[in-house]
Formats: sequence, structure tokens, C-alpha cells
Amino acid sequence: MAINLPAYAGDVRVWFAQLESYFSAKTVTEQRQLHILFSAFIASLTPVVKDLITDTPPHATYNSIKREVLLRTSVSAEKRFQTLVHDELLGDRMPTELLRRMRELAENVPADRAFIKQLFFSRLPPQVKAILAPMLEKHPIDEIAASADKVIDFTKGPTTAFIPHPQAAASIYSTTTRDASRDATSVAILDAIECLAREVSKLNMGRPHSPRRHYKSRSPS
Repeated sequence: MAINLPAYAGDVRVWFAQLESYFSAKTVTEQRQLHILFSAFIASLTPVVKDLITDTPPHATYNSIKREVLLRTSVSAEKRFQTLVHDELLGDRMPTELLRRMRELAENVPADRAFIKQLFFSRLPPQVKAILAPMLEKHPIDEIAASADKVIDFTKGPTTAFIPHPQAAASIYSTTTRDASRDATSVAILDAIECLAREVSKLNMGRPHSPRRHYKSRSPS
């Protein structure tokens, strides 16, 4: 009987999860699971698992071999933490994508939720942080990330070439701050963005400037 095992896409944890899903779908016994695992190991992992296959420990099971493989292939917690703190930036990704990656790096490392939230917020562009600042204290990180996606989508539009007058921007920020006093929600933030869009639209239409009058200075008598 042909066995169609999941293809390896570069993530050992994901591959094991897919393999176990296959076991459940086909009702594979525990003893057969270990033999299928040995026959399905990816070529790139051969140097890592060679001794486990050729000199299998006594009483080895699928789960015990899986734990050993994950231990050998996983990055140390210290290195993951250093990557999280120093190297993981927003770049071309959307904020929700950055958040998923930060959570992946934060798995089993010494970082609490408040730290991850502050670190994530610090990686957002300055204009996004200015708009979403009222949400930081009271709203969960997932809502902040989703709102940041919408703000960035908006700023990628054609109106980004125009900059509102400072007084208009201050008025918009003031509106957002008042909303925060009523436990600001992501809907209120989006309302602020729509207000910004209307201000920018007014600037796009432009207003004719009244010509300045020039007066000749009188020569001294």
C-alpha cells in the first residue's frame, strides 16, 4: 500500500504536526508510527538523526524520538531571545505577520506578555504609533496589530503624498485622545483615520491663494 507522507517545507515542528495528522487519519498504531518516521526522515536531517536510526535506543517510541529530534534541531532559548529583542523588525511585513513571528520566537523564552506587547509596539512606524497610542494600555495586542494593519493599508494609498496642516493633524490627534477617555476602541481609531482622509481630500482640491499686495516704501522726505 502506497504511503503519501507530508512533504518537508523547512519547519520540523510543522512537519511532525502534519505527520501526526496523517497517523490519525489512517489510524496508524504506535509501533508503526516509529517505523514510518524512520523511513520518512528528510535528507537534510540525516546528519542529525543518523545515530537514532542506526543505533535506536532501547524502548524507543515515536514520541521519544520526536522529542530528541526537536531538541537537536531547535535553536537555543537564549539565541531565540536575542533574535527577538535585537533582530526582528517590521521590514516589508504587515504588523500581524511580525506579531506571529515574535510569538514564535518567544515560545519557551523568558519574556512575558507585557514585554512582547511593548516590544511589538516599539517596532511599528512612528506615524502608526502616534495614532494607536491610546490603545496600548487597555487593548489586547491582537487588536492593536489588526488596527496597525489597517493604518498601514491606508497610508499606502495615493493620499500619502500630501501632508495635512499641523493644526489639522493636531485636531485629529485630539479627537483620538478624547475617544481614549471613553475606552478607545479600534473603531474609534479608524474614525480618526477617516477624518484624516477628509482633511487630505480638502488639501487635494486646493484653494486659490489671494494675491499679496505689494506696497512701495516711501522714500524719506
